[in-house]
Parts: sequence; structure tokens; C-alpha cells
Amino acid sequence: MDSADVKLLYEEFPYPSPTAESALIEDVANGLGFLVEDGELDGWKVLDVGCGTGHRLLGMALRYPRAHFTGVDGSAASLAVARRLAERHGARNVRFVEGLLPQLDLPTDHDLVVCTGLVHHLPDPRAGMRWLSDRLGPDGLLYLWLYHALGEHQRLLDRELVRLLRPDDSRGSGLETVRALGLTLAEERYGTGSAAGTERDEVRAVAEADAYLHPVVHAYRFRDVAALCDGLPLDWAAAFGVNTDGGSRFIDLANVEDDPYLCCQGPELVPPALRDRFARLDALGRLTAIELALRPTGLSVAAGRGRALDLCAPRLHGNVFAAPSRTAPSPGSLSPAGSSFPVPQDSTTP
Repeated sequence: MDSADVKLLYEEFPYPSPTAESALIEDVANGLGFLVEDGELDGWKVLDVGCGTGHRLLGMALRYPRAHFTGVDGSAASLAVARRLAERHGARNVRFVEGLLPQLDLPTDHDLVVCTGLVHHLPDPRAGMRWLSDRLGPDGLLYLWLYHALGEHQRLLDRELVRLLRPDDSRGSGLETVRALGLTLAEERYGTGSAAGTERDEVRAVAEADAYLHPVVHAYRFRDVAALCDGLPLDWAAAFGVNTDGGSRFIDLANVEDDPYLCCQGPELVPPALRDRFARLDALGRLTAIELALRPTGLSVAAGRGRALDLCAPRLHGNVFAAPSRTAPSPGSLSPAGSSFPVPQDSTTP
């Protein structure tokens, strides 16, 4: 399986919506407001990799008109929708580039690289992560969203059943198999309001194709992200948030915020008698407890180098779960993910 197969899917089913009339998706634009202290991103160079039809990219571009956005995608059909969408909304701070990772050559001076929903569809996710991190400037910030292995487990089993029962390689026949099995993807699966809207049959078809017919799907836990970052030119990686059916919450391991509906801090997920034990876990241990309790469908992570962490909201500083080794690790010093990108040891390892 190679990137060409992925490209073929999105040529037939431009994602997340095949029409420029669909509403913009504001979830990433909203998230950046809680991630970056600079509320305007004034003058920032932002790269959105795997922008698809641009419904999230345009949500960001209109929210941050003083930033300069480049949208990258391998599907010509998806980018055609994205260009119509930008024209419809009068966005002048956006340009588009067609190309596939990791062959595409782009500048390496971006202030922010956004990649939501691409790495888990790459035949070689490690090569994709290398390409993304190489696009960052000296103080660059990476925002990443991935499928979560726990909450997506049943969907991935359903996807496997579809691939087993579909009569041939026709994407259309595959969609018929999805519907014959009664499978559907709830609009709120990755957090309320995160979808482009599934009221139109063509938009629903795109969502179902992406969910059940995609030829390449990986899913991750936080410890797996540490392994993905191993050896990359990044100084740190921090948990940002999780998605569950019907809701999204930011992670706040340091108890910086006081809104339990907005942020998940962890102790509230375990019985009072166990909260002292939870508090003794290191950052990755607490994240592991959170994901085991919530079974998220998606996770988001921020990573960066140079001054990037100083540019982020204070809450993020307490969520750092991986930092690069200063010396080569011994075999016994690897993180639980088997990575030389170890967890900061602030307390007892689980």
C-alpha cells in the first residue's frame, strides 16, 4: 500500500466535504486560541499539512487574518474545493500546494505546522513526522491530531470487516458494503461540532468512505507519540487534548485551569481513595490513566523546539510528557514506548 492509494480515495471522496457550500469547521481555530498565547498569530507562517478541502484551514485563516497560511494536500479534487472555498469567503492570506509527503519540498521556516488527521493515514508515519518537524523554524510549533487506539478500536474492527466483505476494489462497492452492515459515523464522534455537517448525502458518503474504506489507518496512544517523536529535531512534546463521543477536553495535568468542563486534570476520573496514587504518577502515567478512563477517539499533541514552549499557554507546560535525550540512552533507560525520547521523571514511573 502506498500514498497513491490514499490519493485515489480522496480524488473520489474529497474530505471533509466535497462542496464549498458546507460550513467551515472551527475546531482547530478554536484550539489554537487555547494553545498559543499570542491571540493574533501576527505575521506567523502557518503550514496546514493534509488540509483536504480546506474547511478547517479556512476556519483558521479567517480567524487569524494577520497570519499567512499554506495548505498542502495530495488530492487535486480536494484542493479544487479548497480554492473555491477560499474564494467564496474572500480569504487573501491562503495559498495551496499539491503534493505528497515526504517527497514534497517546502520551506523549513514555519512558525506553526498544523497536521490534523494525516499522519495516521501515512504508509510510513515516522517519515511523515520527520518531514513535518523539518518544516519548522528555529522556534517552530507543531500541532498534531491523531486517532486514539482505545476509542477507535471498534471502528477499526468494523473497517476490517468491510475490507473483508467488499466484493472488489471499487470504492463504490465498498460504500455499499458499509451501508449493508449498517455502519455510520456519528457527527459528534470526535467532539461536538467537529464535523462539516452530515445532513447532505454526499457529505455523509465522504465521512463513511474516510472512516471505513481508507487503505491505511494507524491509531495511537500518548506513549506511541513519544516513540513517533524519537530522534526528531524537537525539544519537547506535550498533551493538548482528547476527543470523545460528543465532547472534547483540554488536558491540564498541572491544575492551572479551574473549569472542569473545559479541562481534564485526571484526579476527577479516579475514586478519591486512589487520587494520591494518581498524583504520584509521572506525566505519561497520568496521561495513560486518563486515556484508560476516557477511551478517547482522538488525541491532540503540541511539540516544538527553541522558544516554542514559551509561546504556549501556561497549562501546556505541565503537560510535557517527552523530551529529547541529551546523551544516547542505555537499553534499560528507554521509555515505556521503547523510545529514546524519554518521559521527564518528576515522580514514580507506573
